[in-house]
Amino acid sequence: MAKDPEVNIREADLVFFDTETTGLNFSHELIEIGLVKVKAKTFEVLAERDIKIKPAHIETADAEALRIVGYDHDEWMRDGVDLKTGLEEFLSYTESVVLVGHNLPFDWMHVRKSLEECGLRPNYFYKGFDTFPMAWQKLRNDPRFLKFSLEELGNYFGIDRGRAHRAIDDARTTYQVFRKLIES
Repeated sequence: MAKDPEVNIREADLVFFDTETTGLNFSHELIEIGLVKVKAKTFEVLAERDIKIKPAHIETADAEALRIVGYDHDEWMRDGVDLKTGLEEFLSYTESVVLVGHNLPFDWMHVRKSLEECGLRPNYFYKGFDTFPMAWQKLRNDPRFLKFSLEELGNYFGIDRGRAHRAIDDARTTYQVFRKLIES
């Protein structure tokens, strides 16, 4: 079995990322990855990217999931790439980084499953940060929070969330929530 990449965790840049899928099950497809790459220690933004992935089996998509993510067939066919190309682009930003997400396991596992399907290997650290438990730890006694959702946290911190459930906007919001949580 191949080893995960070695990473100097104290020096590793962070990639805040979010995915959108055609549904909530792992049988559903990855259709968008948004990422914000930031410098280790300073949190200066180095890059942002929104990667649309053309679904191969749109017929198996959950209609409600497509509505929530704002899926537009023409937009995805015009701007999207195939899954392997999209993942290769994602990996071009993730060499030796630590991934950060809100409800990280969902996004992490969809990316990991898709990488395996395409015969690709992760190039990022095998552990990541999740803003959900960070928020719970810092804000659990605040009665305003019911779910510690990205929406609740964005509203609490006064963050302009852009378009909810669009991968790039949720990645940006996650980055800003992370900054607020570590500064508080």
